[in-house]
Amino acid sequence: MNKKKIKLEEIIKEKDRFIERSSLGQFSEQAYLNYSMYVILDRALPSITDGLKPVQRRIIYAMNELGLNSKAKFKKSARTIGDVLGKYHPHGDSACYEAMVMLAQDFSFNYPFVEGQGNWGTQDDPKSFAAMRYTESRLTKYSDLFLNGIEKNTVEWSNNFDGTLLEPKQLPASIPNIIINGSSGIAVGMSTDIPSHNLAEIIDSTILLIDKPKTTINEIMGIVKGPDFSTGGEIIASESDISGIYKNGLGNIKLRATYRVDGKNIIIQSLPYQSHTTKIIEQIQDQISNKKLIFVENVFDDSDQEHPVRIIIKIKGRSYNPDEIMSHLFFSTDLEKNIRVNMNIIGLDNKPSVKNIHQVLSEWINFRLNSLKRMLQWELNKIQERIHILQAYVIVFKYLDKVIKLIRTIDDPKRKIMSLCKLSDKQYDAIINMRIRSLAKLQEHNIKKELEELTSQEKGLLQIIKSPKRLKTYLKKDLKNIKDEFGKSRFTKINDSKVQSSNEIKISAAVSDITAILSSNGWIRFNKGHDANLENIKFKTGDSYYCHLKIKSNDTLIFFDQSGLVYNMASDNHPISRGDGDPLSKFFNLQDGTKMIGMLNHSNKDSVLLCSNRGYGFITVHDELSAKSKKGKKIINVGKFEAIQPVALDVERDQYYLIITSSGYMLIERIDQIPIMPKGKGIKLINIPKASDETIIYLSVLNQDKNLEFNYSGRRPRQMTFNDLENFIMARTRRGKKIDKKFLLEKVKTTYNIK
Repeated sequence: MNKKKIKLEEIIKEKDRFIERSSLGQFSEQAYLNYSMYVILDRALPSITDGLKPVQRRIIYAMNELGLNSKAKFKKSARTIGDVLGKYHPHGDSACYEAMVMLAQDFSFNYPFVEGQGNWGTQDDPKSFAAMRYTESRLTKYSDLFLNGIEKNTVEWSNNFDGTLLEPKQLPASIPNIIINGSSGIAVGMSTDIPSHNLAEIIDSTILLIDKPKTTINEIMGIVKGPDFSTGGEIIASESDISGIYKNGLGNIKLRATYRVDGKNIIIQSLPYQSHTTKIIEQIQDQISNKKLIFVENVFDDSDQEHPVRIIIKIKGRSYNPDEIMSHLFFSTDLEKNIRVNMNIIGLDNKPSVKNIHQVLSEWINFRLNSLKRMLQWELNKIQERIHILQAYVIVFKYLDKVIKLIRTIDDPKRKIMSLCKLSDKQYDAIINMRIRSLAKLQEHNIKKELEELTSQEKGLLQIIKSPKRLKTYLKKDLKNIKDEFGKSRFTKINDSKVQSSNEIKISAAVSDITAILSSNGWIRFNKGHDANLENIKFKTGDSYYCHLKIKSNDTLIFFDQSGLVYNMASDNHPISRGDGDPLSKFFNLQDGTKMIGMLNHSNKDSVLLCSNRGYGFITVHDELSAKSKKGKKIINVGKFEAIQPVALDVERDQYYLIITSSGYMLIERIDQIPIMPKGKGIKLINIPKASDETIIYLSVLNQDKNLEFNYSGRRPRQMTFNDLENFIMARTRRGKKIDKKFLLEKVKTTYNIK
C-alpha cells in the first residue's frame, strides 16, 4: 500500500514538471495583450506595404489563385469566399463576404479591387448587396498592380492557419495604395481612419521623394492638395486641418455636398463620403413637417444610373437666398460632415504608429525598392541558370563527335564528358537530356543567339541591381506608366475661398417670458411668465422640485450631470408644458443612473465655476459649454467622484468663491486664484484630507455686499454678514475653518444661500 502511495506521489511530481503555473492576474494580462496585438496586426489595421488588411489581402490572393484575373470569366462569389475561409481566413463567412463587397464598391474605394456582376449595394444603401450565392466576381485591372511578380520572390511568405499552405505576408504593391484608397478600422485600444487621395497627385509626390528624399511636407502639399473621396463633395479648406493631417497624421476634414441652383430648385450633385441620400431626405422632410424649414416646399430623390446623386430641393417664393438655405442644411443634416483622420498604420517594423505623409511615402518607397530588387534578382538568377545551360550546349557542339562516341561506347560516360568539356553537374544533366533533333546546325545558331540576348539582359539587370540610382529610375518609370494608365482627375473639390459657415436659421417667433423648472428625477417643464408659484407645483410620485430658471422663450439651456457632462437644449424644445413635463432623456442620450445637478441659461454667456465633490475645480468660459451631440460633452473630469451644482459667475465682477463641506468647514478665497480652462480636472479649491470621506455640499460666489443665509426646516433663518465671513478668507490650500455650532443646528436639515 505504501509503495503504491509513493509511486502515485512520484507520478504527480513528474506531471507537475510539465505544468506551467501563473497567477490569474498575470495570465489575464498576457492573454489580453496577445488578443489585442492579434486584432491590431491581423484584423483591423492596414499595412503600409500594400495598404490592405489581412482579410482583403487573402481575398485578392485567393481570387488570383483561382485564376480570376481581370480577363477571366466571372465566377460565383461563394466559391471565392469558400477558398478564403478554407485556406487562409477561418472566420465568419458573412464578415468575409462583406469585406469582399467593399472591395467591389466604387463609392467605397477610388479604385475597386473586385469587379462584380449582380447586386453589390448602392451609395445610398451600401449594405443592400445580394447574397454571395447570387453574385459573381473577378479581379479588376487595378488588382494586377498588387499581384504582378508575386511568384518572383518579391515578398515574404508565411504558413497559413493550419500550416498546410503558404500565403504572402504582403502583396508586391506597385503603388502606395494605403494613401490612394485609404482605410479605416477599429482595433483594441486604437483605430485608423485614412482618407483616400488622388492617384496622380500621390504618384507625382512619390516621384519627388524618390528624387529628393529630404523633400519637406510643405513641398509635398504643393502637389497633394487634400484627400480625394470617390463620392465627390467639396472640402472646405478654411475649416479643415489639412496641414495637421499631413504633418502629424491627425486632424479633421470638413466635407460638404456640392450643389447648383436652377431657378427655384437647389440640385444636390454629390454627397460627403459615407452620407446617404435616403437619410438626408428624411432629415429635410422631418424639418419641413416640424415647420423648421418654412422656406422649403418639398424635397425628392431624382437619382438615376447616370446621376447616382441628384436630390432636388424646391424653394418657396423668391425671398429666400439659396446659399443661406444650404448653410442651414449643412448645419442640420448630413450634407456636411466632419471626417476624422488618424493615419495609424502598421509600418515596415511591423508596429502600429501614426505617421505623417512624408513617413508614409518614404517607407513605401523603401518597401517597393526592396521588392523590385528581389524581383530583379530572381529574374537575374533565372537568366544566369539559363545562360549556364546554354554555355554547355555551345561547348557540346564544339566536342560533339567525341561526346557522342563516349556516350555510345562507355556505360557511365559522365566523368569523362565532364572532364572533356569542363561541365558542372547541371550542365551535364542538360546535355544528356538533349533531344537528337536539337543537335542540328540551325539549333546551334538559335542557341548562340539566345545566349547573346540573355547575356545582354544579365548585364542590364546587374547594372540596375548594383546601382541604387538605376533602381530608383526603374521605379520612377514604372510609376509614370501606372499614372498614365490609371490617373484620373479629382473627384473632390478643394474650396480655398471664404465660404459661408453652416448656421441654423432660427424661425422667428414672438419672444416671451417663461420659467424652466427641473425636478430631482430629471424632468423638465416650462411655465408661462416669471411669476409661477413654485409651492403649488405638483410633481410625480417620488419626485420633487430641484431648481428653476427665469428665461426667455428663445434662450438656450445648459444642463450638467454628476459625471461631468454638459448638454445643450435649444429654444425649439421649450414648449409650454402640460402635466409633469418631459424627461430629459427625451432630448439627450442619457446613460442609466444619470442625475442632473445643475441648469443654467446659456444665452447669458456667463462663465461657470465647476467643481467635484472632493474639491477640485476650475472656471470655464461660455463658448466651451457648447455641446452639439445629444450624448453631451465631457467638461470636468471627476474620476470616481461626482460633480456638484455649477455656479454662473462674472470673472471681472465677482470677487470670492465660498465652499462648505459635509463636516462643517468653510473656506473663502479670491476668484482670481482659480484657473480658466476649457476642460479637465482643475485644482484644489479646498484641502480635504485624503483619508476623509468628507465632500463639498455647497459652492457659491461671494461679494462684499452679500451675506450667507442658513435656512433650517421649520425654523427662522440666520445670517452671517460679510464682516463675519471675512474670518474664513484664506488660501485655497488650507483646510478651511469650522462653522460655529450656533449656525449648524443638530438634527436639523440646513441649506445655504447667498443674499
